[in-house]
Amino acid sequence: MSFCAIQNHSLVSSLSQKKPIHTRLSAFPDQNRPLVCLKAKKSITTCVNVERFIKHEIISSEKVNHSEAVNSSRRSILAGLGLVWFSTGDNFVLPALADETSKVFVAGATGQTGRRVVQELQKRGVAVRAGVRDLKKAQSLGLATGGGVELIQFDVTSDIESIKAAIGDADAVICATGFSPTAGNWGGLKPGSSVAVDKKGTENLVEASKSLGSVKHFVLVSSLLTNGKACKQTDNPNFKVLEAFGGILTSKRQAEVALQNSGLDYTIVRPGGLSNEPASGGIVVKGADRLLASESDPGREVSRDSVAEVTVEALFASKANKKIVEMVGVKTGGTPKESWFDVPVAPSFGCATD
Repeated sequence: MSFCAIQNHSLVSSLSQKKPIHTRLSAFPDQNRPLVCLKAKKSITTCVNVERFIKHEIISSEKVNHSEAVNSSRRSILAGLGLVWFSTGDNFVLPALADETSKVFVAGATGQTGRRVVQELQKRGVAVRAGVRDLKKAQSLGLATGGGVELIQFDVTSDIESIKAAIGDADAVICATGFSPTAGNWGGLKPGSSVAVDKKGTENLVEASKSLGSVKHFVLVSSLLTNGKACKQTDNPNFKVLEAFGGILTSKRQAEVALQNSGLDYTIVRPGGLSNEPASGGIVVKGADRLLASESDPGREVSRDSVAEVTVEALFASKANKKIVEMVGVKTGGTPKESWFDVPVAPSFGCATD
């Protein structure tokens, strides 16, 4: 078998025994020598020449060509190993393992959006460390129902070492925390009152994730209009209303910038007005600073169910890295799932549309 990296013996062993491998796709196809590239957990990328992989290690045959019959045979062989395969012209890419079992830490897991993120991860069979401030509340919500979820006492405003301990052995982090003024909490309307959670808290989570060295991807659930100041939206009525809650948009944008400049692989999801209603219709997904909660936008609100789905998909979509996506719900149509992250990489300063 031809490999372009070390790790070959462990990979061959895992494939032959049909064992799942933790991977994130790295594909470097070549017109003349198609490659499948896998990145095993905590290892370097391993590249296999597809033709040699199938011809010499799996079946005996004459020279393999790119006919549909051979393509069909390849699909069957790889499917038998528990792998997902698809073809893009003459190049062959292995996007993921069918039974990938990475572990994700979810901050804010008892929140309206956070609990849906946990449920979405459960659907995919992904182990979850659910960071919660109130264990009794988490238990009463049935957050750990269905298995695969470990409840972890967690406060995003705590010290870095405590946050690192909460993240533990997770190889991805989803931040769904958010400052929320409650009845009688008049401090929620004071300038800067959102800083502890939406700015410093998220920055602490980012710092802890980077310090651990084992976190491969960080997904932050943010909001539309966080970059409203740079995009000259300070007179936008929706910006004014949201910013009135303790400068929440400013705090969230500062946290976004900290993540963008952290060196971590990241995705930032900016939803419109959050609805607790089940998802219906479709969603429109655009790049940074394209949806401004204006009359010309295709929608204003979006179901938290849809937000959770996009957030979790960011961990598995090869195009999601270093992307900011904005989303709203629509009654019909919308952006197809395979195009959710087909957006430009956004800068960490200025307005992305300038």
